[in-house]
Amino acid sequence: GSIHLAKAELYPLDHKITQAYNKSEFLVVEVDPSSQESIQAMQDTMIRSGIYTKHKSLKTELSKKTYKVLKRYLDKTGMPLEQIEKMKPWVVMLQVTIAEMMRLGYLPELGIDKHFLDKAKTNNKKIIELETAQQQMALLSKDDKAFQDKLLLYTLESMSELEPMLDEMFNAWKKGDTNAFENIMTLPLKTDASLNDVYADLITKRNYQMAERIEDFIRSKKDCFVVVGSGHVVGKEGIVSILRDRGYQLIQN
Repeated sequence: GSIHLAKAELYPLDHKITQAYNKSEFLVVEVDPSSQESIQAMQDTMIRSGIYTKHKSLKTELSKKTYKVLKRYLDKTGMPLEQIEKMKPWVVMLQVTIAEMMRLGYLPELGIDKHFLDKAKTNNKKIIELETAQQQMALLSKDDKAFQDKLLLYTLESMSELEPMLDEMFNAWKKGDTNAFENIMTLPLKTDASLNDVYADLITKRNYQMAERIEDFIRSKKDCFVVVGSGHVVGKEGIVSILRDRGYQLIQN
């Protein structure tokens, strides 16, 4: 399970993790964001689905509540509204989240998947992607006004709790406490049932799709080192549980 934006104190990783990577023939990741295909897909999606055209803007497309919360957040952080007014909610969500995580010391260049992608490229280990950047971008950028509004509203409302939540997740990861990690991941669903559809699209459905691919690797007898976001590993419908339900034995070292 990866933490996509992490802190330097996470390293060096436990020797069991490094050993498993060194023994493997392939590195398997959700997606390699540095590949030419990924960069092109992200640029294309941003141009096609990330910017409002004509007379549309955040003010015209967001609900009154979400727009009010957005303005309050921007006033607090000092970010000019004019700078993002024509960006669609999913783009604003990404910008706000990454900026806040980086402010708290969680950096993309220290992410666990980035760490292993860099190693694989250095020692010429073959990289396999479970998804494509195009698929991931399509999930976030889908043309569903209610989905977009809910995604941004939840992100903005959770900003005040982001630091303690990230610290808890970070500590749970270091301890290997999967139950604690799952509780943090699913806590919003217990307080707002309307987030279930968003969670299903962004997490649960992808878990089943990725588990299918991983099962193919198991059958092929390929020795693969699989790195996916930790949120995809934990829970009753996480990849680990899905594979266990299919009769595979998975052991947490």
